[in-house]
Amino acid sequence: MEWTKYVLACTLGVCMLILFGRRDEGRDKWIFGLAVGGSLAAMELTVEYMYHKELWVMASSVMKSLALFSLIVLAGYGWEWIRSHKREDSEQEPVHPVRQWIEEYQESFAQLSRSFCMTPQMTPVTDRGELLFQQRLAENRIAAAGQIREMGSILEGAMERIYGTKEDVPLEQEIGKRLRFMGITLIQVFFYSPGGRKRQVYVTMHTKRKICVPVKKVAAVLSELTDCEMMPARDSRTFVSQEKVTVLFVEATAYQVLYGIKKVTKPGEAVSGDNFSVFWLPEGRFVAGLSDGMGSGLQACGQSETVLDLMEQFLEAGFSRETAVRMINSSIVLQPEPHIFSTVDLASIDLYTGICEFLKIGSAASFIRRERNVECIRGTGLPAGISSELPLDPYRVRIYDGNLLFLMTDGVLGALPEGQEEAVMKDLIWNLPPGTPSEMAARLMEQVQTYGKAADDMTILVVGIWKR
Repeated sequence: MEWTKYVLACTLGVCMLILFGRRDEGRDKWIFGLAVGGSLAAMELTVEYMYHKELWVMASSVMKSLALFSLIVLAGYGWEWIRSHKREDSEQEPVHPVRQWIEEYQESFAQLSRSFCMTPQMTPVTDRGELLFQQRLAENRIAAAGQIREMGSILEGAMERIYGTKEDVPLEQEIGKRLRFMGITLIQVFFYSPGGRKRQVYVTMHTKRKICVPVKKVAAVLSELTDCEMMPARDSRTFVSQEKVTVLFVEATAYQVLYGIKKVTKPGEAVSGDNFSVFWLPEGRFVAGLSDGMGSGLQACGQSETVLDLMEQFLEAGFSRETAVRMINSSIVLQPEPHIFSTVDLASIDLYTGICEFLKIGSAASFIRRERNVECIRGTGLPAGISSELPLDPYRVRIYDGNLLFLMTDGVLGALPEGQEEAVMKDLIWNLPPGTPSEMAARLMEQVQTYGKAADDMTILVVGIWKR
């Protein structure tokens, strides 16, 4: 009977699907269609050849088989489309209770911040002391409101980081197999790459026996399985031993940096009021910072050191640079009298793209020595701690292979001829002979000192960037 051919063809198609089909690879419809259409064409052509049918009859049988093959493939695509929409609907799970609680806490912080910013009805006063007290109280309210508002932002960032960390069971199983051959027992793997950022992989592992395996070998395995070059994060463990340890692996950066520092203390002082900080962040950023405590001596040194320590802790914890600066500024404003103000000069270099972002709070100008010129980056605004309202205006610039970045405190420019500070500094930087960043910082400081005795603490930080 006519329908028997179709039953046999479909049966053969199901058998081929069982033998060679793969779920979720998208080729099942092609295998089934090819098996059904091909077997139907083979059966009909065999019968027609035995009965010596005309060529046009045999051609019509081939066209019918091709039509059946195309119909099956199109039906397969339609079924996949329907399944994908059902899957999307099913994946829209209700909001997790913890996420909902954090969002409610964030909204509570925002409302509390707005209530602090509401200006109370102030009674007219003629006494100057009372007026200063009310102004000081208003500044404290604004500073406290800023801290509460930033706390809400911190909660939001923490929530996004928690929910941005995912597991990939098939990839984790493959990583475990590869590490097992190296004598490493895999405990757990987490993948983190939110918002299009570079991938980060957290691997918890230990060795089976009393052996040590370099983490670079583990990075090579991850690079092969993730199709991107991975490397251990800076300051991570060098070897994997029997002790269970979690190692962070990040995508390899396109640039690397070297830095050098040179400091000169103000005459008559035992301690410089300037401080510097350099550190690498897991997301592939190099951060260099200078802080100049107002005045000189031990008290100014302590204030600038505190500012940089807080800045480093905030940034390493994952907070944005703007949030870190505002939190530090409000903490200084809320301190009891007397205040010690500090400048903040921050340069954050993305080692994947070469984009450098400057954040200058009352700091001196910075300079970039390029291939053909020296570029000046000027700062605006007052030092941190003077006002609760701190305007932030980040400046972004591209740094290329071989460029040098010069950060310095105001004591360096203050030693140059008045009114010509930037022009003279550009000439000094441009005429520096090649060398390491440390050598160039020392030579530049020597040349600045030829213009006269230092009237303030002087610090020069030189950062060089090169392609890996």
